[in-house]
Amino acid sequence: MSTPSSSFLFDELTAVASALIAGAKYGVKIRLPHAVVMTCLFRKDLSSKEKIRSIMKLVFEHSSNLAAFASIYKIVLATLKFSSRYIHSMDDRGKLMGKLLMTLIVDGPLSLTRTSSGEAAAVVGTEYNSSLSAAATTTTTIKAGQPERPYHSLLAGAAGGYFVWGKYSSVNHQIILYLTSRITIGLVKRGWEHIYHKPSSSPTSIFQHPKTYPMVAATVWGIVMLLFEESPHVLHRSLKTSMDEIYRRPV
Repeated sequence: MSTPSSSFLFDELTAVASALIAGAKYGVKIRLPHAVVMTCLFRKDLSSKEKIRSIMKLVFEHSSNLAAFASIYKIVLATLKFSSRYIHSMDDRGKLMGKLLMTLIVDGPLSLTRTSSGEAAAVVGTEYNSSLSAAATTTTTIKAGQPERPYHSLLAGAAGGYFVWGKYSSVNHQIILYLTSRITIGLVKRGWEHIYHKPSSSPTSIFQHPKTYPMVAATVWGIVMLLFEESPHVLHRSLKTSMDEIYRRPV
């Protein structure tokens, strides 16, 4: 059985600590000015002390959540990285089901081969296993705190998202909404690249092309104004408040 070296543990723990500090600092930097502006503009019902208390609460929640998420993400990546190397160091006398289960979790379903009859193979595919073992031994190409394969970043991100951002709050909801819009655009760009075999930054991309981008803007603004006029209760409170300030303010 393989055990992690002291340098491996030290490098990964350093990456975790660095992520924790960076998350906390960025949370303060990004939330403080936003909280000050929004509280002063829209929370006129609060006293000065209550405004300060509200601002500090929002800043602490944002920064602590970012720090916690970054830490969990790096910890899960390190765990998966070590588990992957441990799997490939297990001898064939190890428990087969345990090895297959760990392989499925750590390396993904594609890591298992199938026999000609369609049943799951009893061992991990030789070719795939060899390539992973070679990658695992080349530790210099994988920096501490980085995923050994893309599948790991999905698992680590999902774990952090569940435990840190899974509890509803105004801050968490705002961040989820922000990320949803960004990943939607990212997925569209990724699909564009696969279909047309062109980089998403190409002038022909739907989000850059001068003929298609105005249609995207028209669609988004048309839908949001329809919802605001017909069903304002379905919009997020901050968006509705901002639109009320513009379109419902007495002249």
